[in-house]
Amino acid sequence: MKAVVYEQYGDPSVLKVMDVPKPTIGPTDVLINVKASGINPVDTYFRKGIRQVEQFPHIPHFDVAGEIVEIGSDIQNWKVGDRVWATNIKGASAEYALIPEHLLFPLPKSVSYEEGAALAMTFMTAHLSLFDRGRLQKGETVLIYGGSGAVGHAAIQLAKRAGATVITTAGDREKGEIAKQAGADQVIFYKEESVVDAVGKATNGQGVPLILDMSLSENMAQDFDILTTGGRIVAIGSPVDNTPPLLWRQLNMKHASLIGVLVFTAPKNVLRQAGKEIAEGFEQGELSAYIGKVFPIDEAAHAHRALEAKTYQGRIILSHED
Repeated sequence: MKAVVYEQYGDPSVLKVMDVPKPTIGPTDVLINVKASGINPVDTYFRKGIRQVEQFPHIPHFDVAGEIVEIGSDIQNWKVGDRVWATNIKGASAEYALIPEHLLFPLPKSVSYEEGAALAMTFMTAHLSLFDRGRLQKGETVLIYGGSGAVGHAAIQLAKRAGATVITTAGDREKGEIAKQAGADQVIFYKEESVVDAVGKATNGQGVPLILDMSLSENMAQDFDILTTGGRIVAIGSPVDNTPPLLWRQLNMKHASLIGVLVFTAPKNVLRQAGKEIAEGFEQGELSAYIGKVFPIDEAAHAHRALEAKTYQGRIILSHED
């Protein structure tokens, strides 16, 4: 079968399309014909060797949407021809992908394969951050950094669906409009105004009980200024500094929780519940994926370059269809 692969770490030029063996199905697996796969920032970390892959040649990416072509002997709830999406799988950028049943979710007919690949890790990360890790309650206010980014855009939709008030940040008016369209109640333009002051004004000085932070090292100090006593900070990412010093005194004084989240290590039952609720939201038309650009698979290197250069807002997707 055809697959995007790399045989050594490096820049996007190491990516190429070549023939590789087709996966062998197990009793609790399904085999899908991949129609689209999604690229995440973490995929570039693996490609560059910042995170290690198991072996070469390596088939990258974790987000996928497609059609079931074969089911394992123990599978009862799926059939050949079902449209599906999944995240946290190995070898998504191939003609066929093997998926354990517990990672598989239905893709409504109203949602395209490209949208299915786009929603996967972003909505799963956002859902885990808000509900499993952040314990968001109806009526609470949440600050979501980067409302025009893929995870932020998904988190806004999920938080509003749960009955929360959403404050978000944006770098310019165009990005602010994207966040507004996702459902944000207030957008703070952080280049023009103080986030701390704006949140204080919006909450009558009370602060927020929950923060979703996409860049912890840059925001941690102001997070503690914004947070209510007993509040929660979910650290989704810290790309500028992966090992920022812990502001223990501020954490202690606020009686706060600083919480990590990672789709790759989340418990199976948590992933199942999150995926079920995400799939229902798309089925009901209450959620939408955010696609920046779709590339054919033979342009995977261009897609990686676009992701790293932040050329497009929204998800970068590889189409596997002719």
